[in-house]
Amino acid sequence: MLGLEGKAARAYFNAISSIMPEKYRFAGRSRNPAKDEFNALLNYGYGVLYSMVEKGCIIAGLDPYVGFLHTDSYNKMSLVFDIIEMFRIYVDETVVYLFSRRMIKDEFFEPLEQGMGLSKDGKAALIEALNKNFEETILYRGRNIKTRNTIQMECHRIANSLIRPGQELPEDYDQNILDEEEKEGGGEREGKSCETPAREPNAGQDNSSI
Repeated sequence: MLGLEGKAARAYFNAISSIMPEKYRFAGRSRNPAKDEFNALLNYGYGVLYSMVEKGCIIAGLDPYVGFLHTDSYNKMSLVFDIIEMFRIYVDETVVYLFSRRMIKDEFFEPLEQGMGLSKDGKAALIEALNKNFEETILYRGRNIKTRNTIQMECHRIANSLIRPGQELPEDYDQNILDEEEKEGGGEREGKSCETPAREPNAGQDNSSI
């Protein structure tokens, strides 16, 4: 499965590179460190998303270290790597949007040994764009909800399927979850939204090809 995922990822990122402004075209994925501007933004964005998925697992009562697809190993949150695959598109489309709208500046990046990373201004610009994307309302599983809430919804759906296998969810199940999340964490989210990730996943630990 990971072999097929790798082939799909290469085709996917080659297609994205082809629509980038010529200055910012890139040769596939690169991590720790990124080799180009696109991957520097993508890696940091995935770090933000990783933290959001980890939080979603914990709130839903899921053990983030026990995965289904990615192998379990010491200090590796395999379930987070499993679940994040569904939501990487939120980061991808945000980064592509910044490039397509010519919103990227040279001062967003700083040199690292054998690569490059984001400067303070680059991180701030990306987080602002991600927050805007996460606050948009989308149609998801027949409901109009904020993009950020889809992560928590899926974590709860996975937890429920493990506790009550084969049992149908009530029609208002997902909405109840979101209502509770808004009550418990809404005030904090309004002030902070997504922030600098507490830690970024180690690419050496991630068996995914994206």
